[in-house]
Amino acid sequence: MNLIDKLLQIDKKKITEKKEKTYESGRMQELIGDPKITIREIDPERLSELQCNAVNAETGKPDLTKMYDINLLITTEGVVNPDLRDKGLQEHFGAATPKDLAKMIFKNEVMEIADAISELGAPSVKAETIKN
Repeated sequence: MNLIDKLLQIDKKKITEKKEKTYESGRMQELIGDPKITIREIDPERLSELQCNAVNAETGKPDLTKMYDINLLITTEGVVNPDLRDKGLQEHFGAATPKDLAKMIFKNEVMEIADAISELGAPSVKAETIKN
């Protein structure tokens, strides 16, 4: 069976559905005793748009001073549970925006969470074990 035949056999919805995954957060473990949060894949165009904000317009090189901010935005858009856009949660912690709430809750862990969200859209191929 060739690739076209294989692709024709899959459900069309499988191509457009966004992947979700449980991520274990050290900060959530520390704060509430349960490390599990739910993250969701971000559309590739949106992810690229967010990442481009870290490029210096004059030099075309990455501006590393903006990376934490970009990771906060990726985390804010990719974390679906807890819902960082929940006004009650923002109000409870005195956060003006979802981004502020992500910073308060996850602190330095936002970089790892943003990486995990980015990787959802680019699954890796598992290497086969070679036996002698």
